[in-house]
Amino acid sequence: MATQKKDYSYLDKIALQADKWDELNKNELQVMAFRTCFLYGESRNKNIIPVLFRMFEYLIENTTSEERTKLLTALSSVIRKNNPKAIMALFPFIQVETDGQIVRTASQFFINLSVLSNKEFHSGTNILLELIKDAPEDRNSAYIILGLTDIENEKINQMLRAVKPQLGNEVISILHNNGVQF
Repeated sequence: MATQKKDYSYLDKIALQADKWDELNKNELQVMAFRTCFLYGESRNKNIIPVLFRMFEYLIENTTSEERTKLLTALSSVIRKNNPKAIMALFPFIQVETDGQIVRTASQFFINLSVLSNKEFHSGTNILLELIKDAPEDRNSAYIILGLTDIENEKINQMLRAVKPQLGNEVISILHNNGVQF
């Protein structure tokens, strides 16, 4: 017997009304964040970014790291299956997320999905390198770098060595504590 899919389209309007987010249960909040991330990935509409990032901060406050990791994995899977060019949907997991391991995993997914969408890893790597260059002292930059080094690609490592002189002490310390020297 086939199960009916629940219609969550009502969440699309609520996504724009931050004052109503407290009324959502945890599942609705996660579905709303998923839908909003995917919409941004597909549309790349820059006007969505402030709402999306504020929503993601709210998501962090109201979910566990494990729940966000599951959300990231599900989102990556849907992107892979339905629209590899929607990889920008992963940006909140890279730029706003506070759990370094999630940032690390999101960076890996981003690079792997960029290969599917562009048939080469350089474009995804270049985007992440720009984030690192824009925030060389931000701890998330360290976790982006860790995600990139996990891929174990010499061309990516070469690109990372070029940004090393710009990195702040906290970033270098996080890398060192994770056994990464390049």
